[in-house]
Amino acid sequence: MKPIKDIKGDQIRLIDGQEKQFDAIVFATGFRSIVLKWLKDEGRLFSENGMPQHKSPNNWKGGDGLYCVGFASAGFGISNDARNITEDIA
Repeated sequence: MKPIKDIKGDQIRLIDGQEKQFDAIVFATGFRSIVLKWLKDEGRLFSENGMPQHKSPNNWKGGDGLYCVGFASAGFGISNDARNITEDIA
């Protein structure tokens, strides 16, 4: 898709003049994890920077039935994590 010129409601106008309508527009600009402010996992799943202790492909799995989704730093990470967790629980 070409760069966005402007957005009005659910309409996006691209720099080439095309207009497209979307049901949802999500701006993903990055984040800083604050998981350790509300989850006290004693370092079993998350490191001190709020990211998983384990690197991909096992970043989603902790101990004691604790899992995390979407921390893989990959565009397809959430769906892969969800699938892996579902299989692990089954």
